[in-house]
Amino acid sequence: MKKTVILFTVFIVMGIAPLWAEDVMDIGTAVETALRNNLSLQSERIGLGTKERVQDYLWNTFLPSMSVSTGLSRSGGDTTSSQASSSPWGLSVGFQAGLPLSPVNKYSINDVKLSYKQGLLTLEEAEKLIERDVKKSFYNLILLKERIGITEGTIETAQKRYALTKTSYENGLVSELTMLNALVALEKLRPDLEAARLAYDDALLSFTYMLGFEPGTSITPAGTIEPEYISLDGSTLADEYLGGRLDVRSDVSALQILENERKLAKADEFMPSLSFSYSYNLGLNDPFTGSWSGENWTERNTFGISLSFPLDGFIPGSSSKVKLAGIDDSIEKARIELESTTRLGEIEIRTLVLGLKKSYRTLEVLKKNEELALKTWELTELEYGAGITDILTVEEASDTLAQARLDVIEEKYACLSGLIDLEYALNTSLIP
Repeated sequence: MKKTVILFTVFIVMGIAPLWAEDVMDIGTAVETALRNNLSLQSERIGLGTKERVQDYLWNTFLPSMSVSTGLSRSGGDTTSSQASSSPWGLSVGFQAGLPLSPVNKYSINDVKLSYKQGLLTLEEAEKLIERDVKKSFYNLILLKERIGITEGTIETAQKRYALTKTSYENGLVSELTMLNALVALEKLRPDLEAARLAYDDALLSFTYMLGFEPGTSITPAGTIEPEYISLDGSTLADEYLGGRLDVRSDVSALQILENERKLAKADEFMPSLSFSYSYNLGLNDPFTGSWSGENWTERNTFGISLSFPLDGFIPGSSSKVKLAGIDDSIEKARIELESTTRLGEIEIRTLVLGLKKSYRTLEVLKKNEELALKTWELTELEYGAGITDILTVEEASDTLAQARLDVIEEKYACLSGLIDLEYALNTSLIP
């Protein structure tokens, strides 16, 4: 019987363990899962696939346009003797092909390439943004979990203190007011615990959505919030990484597209174009009553070369000149936006570095405060046990310790969150 129970227990553990393993997720797995399953990223990849397909078949720009046609016609109104014996009906079949060549082709190809390049950049921006948000959300869940743990620990201590106070009251050692104060201190902590749990559940819903999971999926983040100290210099980082920022690169790409658009418009409105054409027509007289033999068929081949030169663009105030002027304005605006983005990017980098330095200093102070609060609480507990101090003093010391612990974990999250934001701002990795 004992062996049966042991085997049954082993099977249960083996069956449940994989379920537990699926619930636990580290930061690396979370990022990989989001990059694979996130719905917005899937949409971006579809759009990029469309642009990639257009680029892969750029050679079709030099394919001639081809068409076939057929028609049935009937002539009427001519009653002269020379035409009276001929049939008014005619059947025709035709084939046409044309190939226009001009500088427009070159800039149209460049436009497709630049559009695909911009699509790659847009996808990279979306992936980096998801990666940043997943990391911050992951560590925020750990922060909320720590907050729940601290609150639960405080409640457990308050329950023990209330039980001890109640026993002392029953033995006539303390007053009823002291016992009631201990009970009030215990009960006022319960709403804090419920609020912390609700905040965790809300954050978990957002986290599962970013990972592409269904709402209600059980996920437990595995990790700790322990930011490493990194020596940072805002000026050096700005000089080294400013040009690689995603928003700067996006503005550069937009400017390149506009400059190519101007070249395309200028080629279309001011430069000559060469066209090759070919047509073949086959006709049949009187297809209803006549013979379909070879003598009733007529055929015609036409090959043409034409060179056209637009003149509208050389007229002052023409639509072509107005169009180019509008593109020039857009290019100038894009250059100003690029300059603005670059300056704001440098400000953001410097600001993030200053914020991180402040967080590092604040964290060191808060750790010392936590040590002091822990020592104060331990001494207060000893004095309360010896009957030297009252319950209110103990509660104040306990609240101070809980708040000190919470301040430390929140500042750790602020440091780590700042590092993640700085990574995104620099478009590089800082955290090992």
